[in-house]
Amino acid sequence: MRLFRSIAFVSVAVVTCATPALAQNREAPSPRWPHGYLIAGASTLVTDGIAPVFSAEIAESVTTDVEVYVAFSYFDNLMSDEARAELDEVSTQLSFATGMAWSFQGRDRGRSITAGAKYLIRTAAPLRPFVGAGIGVINLRRTISEQSRGNLTTAYLSQFGGSAGVVDLSQTNTNKPLGELAAGVAVVVRRAYVQFDYRFRKPFHSGDAGLDIATAGVSVGIAF
Repeated sequence: MRLFRSIAFVSVAVVTCATPALAQNREAPSPRWPHGYLIAGASTLVTDGIAPVFSAEIAESVTTDVEVYVAFSYFDNLMSDEARAELDEVSTQLSFATGMAWSFQGRDRGRSITAGAKYLIRTAAPLRPFVGAGIGVINLRRTISEQSRGNLTTAYLSQFGGSAGVVDLSQTNTNKPLGELAAGVAVVVRRAYVQFDYRFRKPFHSGDAGLDIATAGVSVGIAF
């Protein structure tokens, strides 16, 4: 009887000591990821000068690791260094030809909407790196002004043209199909959703000059 009690006591002690060790070796479950999010943010161009970009994005999970999203973006100025150089060259030529000072400034404002999907990498922390891709459309509006003569957009484009294919010379508004690639990290803290990302966007049919749009920024919002 004493032998049976001793064996039972040793068995209980062994199980009690082994349980914490087994719990430590077991992989910690991944935190529950939200069903979706709504965020707004700001970023900056990392190509052709620095200009602000503002965006809003909504997304919903379709699986544990895949989200679909729709994003709206506003670009304050997408005019390339090449287009600015053209304005400077025309200013110099006109000043020389007319004997009067000419100085042109330009601005390409952009608005885009894209839809796509992201793949999120699982981690044990409440953050997940991601990669994604999407397609959409971008609207470009070119404005050209002269410092003492005001807005001369229509006259300038009809007389001197512009970077081949970037804008339609027959009108100041141009719509072009758009593709984008994204990579970054998403962080969830209670109901708050924070996203750090890098995005590369490429408008198609933008002519020989082309137009590459690369941005880096941060967005915050709510998770649901």
